Amino acid sequence: MNFFFKLTFLLSFIVLGILLEKINSNNTKHQLNFSDELKNYLVIRFNQIDSTDFLFAFIKDNFENLKSFYSTNNFKPVIFSDLKSIYIVDSLLAFFEKSNEHGINPEVYNIKVIKNELKKITEPNKSLNEKYSHIINSEILIANSLINYSTHLRQGFVDPTKLFSPNYVLPHRILSDKDKMEVLSTKNKVAFLDSIQPKSERYVRLQNALKRYESIANVNWETISLTKNKIEPGDFFPQIKNVYKRLVLLGFIDTTKFQKLTSNKYEKFLVEPVKSFQKSHGLIPDGVIGKTTIERLNITPQEYVKKIKLNLERFRWYDYTDSSKYILVNIPDFNLRIIEGKKEVSAIKVCVGRKINWQTPILYGQLSHLVLNPTWSVPQSIVQEEILSGLKKDSLYLKKRNFRAYKNGKRVDLSEINVKELKTKKIRLIQDPGAGNALGKIKFMFDNSFGVYLHDTPTRAPFNYTNRAVSHGCVRVENPYLLAEFLLKNNSEWTIDYVKLETGQQLDDKNILAEFQKVRNKLRKNFSYGKTTEVYLNNHINLFIDYFTVWVDENGILNYREDVYNKDIVLEKSLPIW
Repeated sequence: MNFFFKLTFLLSFIVLGILLEKINSNNTKHQLNFSDELKNYLVIRFNQIDSTDFLFAFIKDNFENLKSFYSTNNFKPVIFSDLKSIYIVDSLLAFFEKSNEHGINPEVYNIKVIKNELKKITEPNKSLNEKYSHIINSEILIANSLINYSTHLRQGFVDPTKLFSPNYVLPHRILSDKDKMEVLSTKNKVAFLDSIQPKSERYVRLQNALKRYESIANVNWETISLTKNKIEPGDFFPQIKNVYKRLVLLGFIDTTKFQKLTSNKYEKFLVEPVKSFQKSHGLIPDGVIGKTTIERLNITPQEYVKKIKLNLERFRWYDYTDSSKYILVNIPDFNLRIIEGKKEVSAIKVCVGRKINWQTPILYGQLSHLVLNPTWSVPQSIVQEEILSGLKKDSLYLKKRNFRAYKNGKRVDLSEINVKELKTKKIRLIQDPGAGNALGKIKFMFDNSFGVYLHDTPTRAPFNYTNRAVSHGCVRVENPYLLAEFLLKNNSEWTIDYVKLETGQQLDDKNILAEFQKVRNKLRKNFSYGKTTEVYLNNHINLFIDYFTVWVDENGILNYREDVYNKDIVLEKSLPIW
């Protein structure tokens, strides 16, 4: 509120106080204070509110909870509890007005309606009863907005487990009705609102990015024309100056440190900024300006702002950065990131599920053990989609790939299996360990209802793709030994060298080989199934498979990824925050 309005409002409260004192002096039998007088009006107001009341449209989602709360508390006002409430109201409205810093439109909290009710209290032609009515309306509206604001910051606008059901099973904050009403029960509401502001580094970094991109939202964003030919360093490109300007605006070129571009030549000093930009968008950072790089350069500040707001909402659903050690697979990023002490230790390329029918679910689990030289029990869906076509092309397909076949629990000869037999879905296929095994040399296990796991793969080409949504739902790991080394560190009798030897890798150190031969039988005891063996971790490690299309990394660089499963589109339609 501006100073004049605040002063007028305060004076109006003083007048109300004087009028109340006069009423009390003429009625010594039933003396009331300001709060007691409001109680009576609150009782009357709540009894008046129904679906036809203008107030109901703003508070309908919380109406029953509000009525129950005030009734339980003998209709004692919690906003306008005394004549000094103006100062508290001013502070509360300030929180609502700054909700845009969280990517939320402040009008979600009915600020205009509240201010209109407050303004009416100051109008000189209003009777005492009318002024009290507007105070009560303000009380209820502000209480309602406090519930919504504190709920949105602590659990988000939407319930992702419902919005993305059944493929979202990450832990998600769900506030009870009691939790939601806590903001009204607490004495110091300003301190409470301050305490619930998300404080994780990733959230704050994204808030800062929101400010930055909003600050350039009105800059003329001239479209850079696509080029059929790739532009390499030294090439002439008529729009290279626009590329330079775009990189400056996006923060990839510091004009105080870089020379100015004076020609249409793709100068060498531009290569590193281009590579940095490409890397921030998950592209191959080769410094070559092609169609995809230009498309990403043409993404407008408004689009960045929208993506940031969507991902701020995702960050409000759950904050797992306090976990000292965990694994994060970000589906749109196509990377597995090892986090320890809130710092990224390593990043490993992964392949995730295809967009159509095979999407990798968003989930949480605890990595419990590794399976070395795993067998693969082929799901019927994959048998019907891929194995059938392979067998049609080559009658020896199953034999060449070390499959075993079972019918009614009994093993059958592969020569007896044909396309017609497989179509009946009565044949169960198991692929033995070996060079062509679809799960590679290592499988990483964690409990989940989808049967999803992380695993090695003999199919290496997709790791060079920009879009690595190519699997059947499980997560393929480019460097499984790096992940295994992290998991085994101080967490098992197995070492990474032992794992390498067990999975057929060669080591130059003969001492380690001799050492492993001595302990191998002991290590494999109770966990050996021929070539396959299981390695259990002493302590399980948290794994999050999540979905972020925008985030700010530790170096302060905004990272942008394509919405590979169209989840941004679904979320945007569900958020009333624009």
